[in-house]
Amino acid sequence: MGNLRDIKRRIKSVQNTTKITRTMELIATAKSQACMNRIRGALPYFHALDEIAGQAQQAAGEGELEHPLLEQREVRRVAILVVVANRGLCGGYNTNCLRLARDHRERLLAEGKEVLLHPSGKKGINWLKFNRIPYEGDGYTQFEDKPAFAEVEAVADELIGAFLSGAVDRVDVVYTHYFSAGRQAPVVETVLPLAGLEGDADTASSEQSGGGARVANFIIEPNPRAILDTLFPLQAKLHLFRVYLEAATAEQIYRRVAMKNATDNGIEVGKTLKMDYNRARQSQITNEILEVLGGAEALA
Repeated sequence: MGNLRDIKRRIKSVQNTTKITRTMELIATAKSQACMNRIRGALPYFHALDEIAGQAQQAAGEGELEHPLLEQREVRRVAILVVVANRGLCGGYNTNCLRLARDHRERLLAEGKEVLLHPSGKKGINWLKFNRIPYEGDGYTQFEDKPAFAEVEAVADELIGAFLSGAVDRVDVVYTHYFSAGRQAPVVETVLPLAGLEGDADTASSEQSGGGARVANFIIEPNPRAILDTLFPLQAKLHLFRVYLEAATAEQIYRRVAMKNATDNGIEVGKTLKMDYNRARQSQITNEILEVLGGAEALA
C-alpha cells in the first residue's frame, strides 16, 4: 500500500501544479491581448510622428538638417540597453535576449570599443551578476506588463543625455521584437544617433498616400530648428517606448506558450501516473486473491 499511497500523492501534486500552470496560461493570454492592443493603438501615433518629422525636414531644407542627435561619430564607446523581464516562467524569453546581448557586447569589445551595459529587468541584472559581467548603475526594475511612457522617458532622457554629452558615441538596445502574434525574436537596434528617419517617414507617407513621397505643404514656425529640437528627442523616446511595448508583449506570449507546454506535460504525466496506479492496484488485488485461494486450499 505504501507504493499506492506514493503514486496517489504524486497524482494529486501533478493535478495541483497543472491547475496553477493552466491559470497562469489564461492570465498570460489575457495580458498578451492587452499588450497587443496597446501596440495597435500606438502605431498610428508613431507613423504620424515619423511623417511629420520627414515633412519638417523637407521644409527645413538641407541646411537645417544638422542636429546633435543625428551626428555620426567615430564610435569608441557604446551604451547597450538590455530589455528583459523581472520574472521568469516564460521559456527562453530572457535567456535568448541576454545571450544576444552578450554576443553583441563581445563583438564590440573585439572591435576595440568600450561597452556600457544598462540592464532593464531583474532577470537581466541577476544574469549579469552571475556571469560576472559589469554593468552601469543599479539597472531598471520598474517595468512590468504595462510600461508607462513617463517611466520610459526617464530612461530615454538618461541615454540621450549621455549621447549629447559625448559620454557615449552610440546607443543600442537589445530586446525581443514583436513581429506578429506567432513570431517574436531578440534583435539589436541602434537608437542613437537617429538614422533613416527621413527615409522611414517618406516610406510611411508613400504607403498612406498610395504614391510617391508627400511634399511638405506647410510653413515651419517659429523656425525649423525649434521644431526639430522637439521632434528628434521625442522620436528617440518613442522608439524606446515601442521597444518596451513590444518586449512586454513578447514576454506574455512566451509565458503563455511556456505555461501551455507545462500544462500539457502535466496532463500527460498525470495519465501515466494513473496507469501506474491502476497497474499497481490490479497487482495488489491479484495478490490478495491468490492469498485467499492459497489459504482455502491449505484448509482443505
